[in-house]
Amino acid sequence: MGFLIGILLIVFGAPLVGLMGHWLENAGHEAAGKAISVGGYVTVLGVAAWLIIGSF
Repeated sequence: MGFLIGILLIVFGAPLVGLMGHWLENAGHEAAGKAISVGGYVTVLGVAAWLIIGSF
């Protein structure tokens, strides 16, 4: 089950976090948008990798 959740996070979660950060950057909050975009993306990929590796 962790493998499937990890794949779903990579496919859907990471791009959505990137879009949210990009939206914040365009709204005038450049520093917050960049931090959420990069930090959120790395966090989502880290959690996905942890779930995928833990499933084996």
